Amino acid sequence: MPRQARERGEFSTYHIIQRGNDRKEIFLSDHDKNRFIETLIKMKNKYNFIIYAYCLMDNHVHLLINDNGNDISKIMKSINVSYVLYFNRKYKRCGHFFQNRFRSELITDDTHLLEVSKYIHNNPVKASIVQRPEVYRWSSYRDYIRNMASGFIDISKVLDVFSNTRANAIKEYKNYVNKIGSIAEIMDIEDHHHSIKENTVFIDSISHAKETLEYMLADRNLSMKDCIENKAMRNEMIRYLRKNSNLTLKEMGQVFGGISESRVSRILSS
Repeated sequence: MPRQARERGEFSTYHIIQRGNDRKEIFLSDHDKNRFIETLIKMKNKYNFIIYAYCLMDNHVHLLINDNGNDISKIMKSINVSYVLYFNRKYKRCGHFFQNRFRSELITDDTHLLEVSKYIHNNPVKASIVQRPEVYRWSSYRDYIRNMASGFIDISKVLDVFSNTRANAIKEYKNYVNKIGSIAEIMDIEDHHHSIKENTVFIDSISHAKETLEYMLADRNLSMKDCIENKAMRNEMIRYLRKNSNLTLKEMGQVFGGISESRVSRILSS
């Protein structure tokens, strides 16, 4: 069945859900959660998108993002690839990490925006992890109630709906988040009708391969030039591509500066 295109406008806001494959945990430590937040900040600086809210749960993530004119699929692929490479290297694992393609719903108006932010910030309460959303460390709710306007979360869009006075807006937003019930239908982690299968880390082109390798090397403070000149590193990356891509030997050679197919073959068989 052909993949259905995501609904979007020139500048669109989305509620994003990304879950671990087979509902497995995608964060095994606080360091992992910090690393994901660092990745969000890095990609925000790269693509200049806007984050209104987030919540990191053990086996899934909620994001409320305005693409600011960028391709949301490219944004999410960059976030996912960077984090997956870190996680796989740290825990020495391979295979599918995230479950299918990320899921998204287009935010239609301010009411929908407020309801989704409320839903995201109440996720730990709903899961009985905490009794109050402000207790949970791994969401953007504290940014709102502490008026952390200098953080990487844009709190103005949501708070300005309540009041032009920041103190009043924060007070009203806290009451809103703690109010039981919802007036809008919101995509939930258990909804399946939005899911469309996609392997988010499988490398399917030379450009994707170069982008992926750049992420891997950046974590080691290396450049692609360093990799090409360091034969042991280059060979390690070639073997990685063999396991995680459908590139031909010729294409893999092109990624690494134009080495021959026969040379790539010898590296893979050694």
